[in-house]
Amino acid sequence: MSNRTVHGPCETGCSHAPAYDAVRDCRGQAWQLRRYAGRCLIVWIALCLTCTAAQAEEYRYPYRDPYLATATSALLDGNRQISGPKRLAVHVPGLAGRNGLPTLEGRGNVSLAFYPQSHPAPLLFILPGIGSSAYSGLGTYFAWFFHKQGFQVVVMPSPMSWSFGLAASRTGAPGFAPDDARDLYVAMQRTLAVLETRYKVEPTRIALMGASLGALEGAYLSIIDADEQKIGIDTYLLVNPPLDLGYALKKVDEWNGLSAKFGQAASLKLVDRAFAMVDVFSREDRSDPAVFERFAAEVAKFTTEEIQFLLARALQISLPELVYVTQVIRDPAHGPANMREARRRIEAANNVTFADYAERMALPLWRREGAQGPANLKEFARRGSLTAIRNRLRSNPRVYIAHNADDPLTARQSILELQKILGDHMAVFPHGGHLGNLWYPDNQELMRRILTTPSGGMGTRLDTQAARLDR
Repeated sequence: MSNRTVHGPCETGCSHAPAYDAVRDCRGQAWQLRRYAGRCLIVWIALCLTCTAAQAEEYRYPYRDPYLATATSALLDGNRQISGPKRLAVHVPGLAGRNGLPTLEGRGNVSLAFYPQSHPAPLLFILPGIGSSAYSGLGTYFAWFFHKQGFQVVVMPSPMSWSFGLAASRTGAPGFAPDDARDLYVAMQRTLAVLETRYKVEPTRIALMGASLGALEGAYLSIIDADEQKIGIDTYLLVNPPLDLGYALKKVDEWNGLSAKFGQAASLKLVDRAFAMVDVFSREDRSDPAVFERFAAEVAKFTTEEIQFLLARALQISLPELVYVTQVIRDPAHGPANMREARRRIEAANNVTFADYAERMALPLWRREGAQGPANLKEFARRGSLTAIRNRLRSNPRVYIAHNADDPLTARQSILELQKILGDHMAVFPHGGHLGNLWYPDNQELMRRILTTPSGGMGTRLDTQAARLDR
């Protein structure tokens, strides 16, 4: 675990008194103009998405193997770019009682990465994939990309990371997307309060990008903010969300099970070989598609089963630390006596899979919290999947989804069914695997167009900002 946590002042989230009438009285006419402009922009983005679908045959992404494509996402890390933007480590107050748990003392704040601009600018929240921290991986790559587009950026840690689980998960066992989204929503409000107070940040608008599990959490966030409007997010871009968690968990477990076929020694050698290969490319310019193509040529030297196994290991790399933190939160009286014991427990959790975690930790807590109806693992996965809320997403003009028809973590039929429901608010690319085409210029241009254009009228943002400032 990282020791980079820095104690920040004990700010707390504040209640937000609405100031809708005052804003409308002084800005009514301007609000109407912005709403009209927003509607025009919605049509324009819809046309972009329609064109993308209609021109699928012209999509020239070079890889037809979805596993090879997915593996190229290993290079989506902005930490070693030749010239990166300024980044601040921001520590937002977490839940009461989490800062003094055995072996976890002083780590009870939500630690996130903030990329400021030197002038008033829109703010983009990025929710990375499962278990990701705010300081590495895909979140840092797109912070770098969208900072160049004029955004100030906040990268949140994944709710499935040990740090968020410790500081912000009410149950202490994240994994049920509706509850994780609620925890994120509270943490994001506190983040805005800290940015406004400590750094004098006043966003001109707020958007959100979520990837993989972060996209699923973003989908549930869109429902919460539509109902409560305490943040006022005007555009959501959700990339490769898992549509059926049960399906995704089964796939990852199958791939992880390949270690028995390879044997322990060969499995460890595979992991070491993959890490070494990524490290060789770590200082290359990630803005150059040719770098990804050279990397793919090296990945192609692995067999399909080897790539599947490595993908499963990459997805589960942070799970042992989360298991440990969950154990300490749920049973602090039997916490480890020292760091040596803590490391032993983390090592013992190395063989825990996502299915194990969901069944032994997340599911029992979900039952204890009063789950209605059947409370088995299948129902847990169903109620936490995107399919359960697709009608709410259809009615929200602020939500856009980008997916790949060959995503190995999602059944193709589920993707096509969702596209029928969302229509012009969903772009489906024929190839790219899971997150494997986010570096490709066509995909980046679509993401840029969606997020740099408010998909709703700006009046909502003005109202909620006024409500937050009027405390």
